[in-house]
Amino acid sequence: MSVPDMDSLPSVNEQLGGRAGHPNARRATVNNCPYCMSQNLFPDAETDNAWQCRECMRVFSVKFHGQLL
Repeated sequence: MSVPDMDSLPSVNEQLGGRAGHPNARRATVNNCPYCMSQNLFPDAETDNAWQCRECMRVFSVKFHGQLL
């Protein structure tokens, strides 16, 4: 299990429910599972920055590297 990032930033999503209510505000937001295209996604509690797909039962993460100029 990975350790959550420790910094002075407050968690902006703590009081929101559902998909957005996860403790890591920097978790990349996804709309669909890259394997089965399901929208049944939830933050993975055991792996920081990862998502659970409840349709195909996979855990995956997405990383944003930056924008092309």
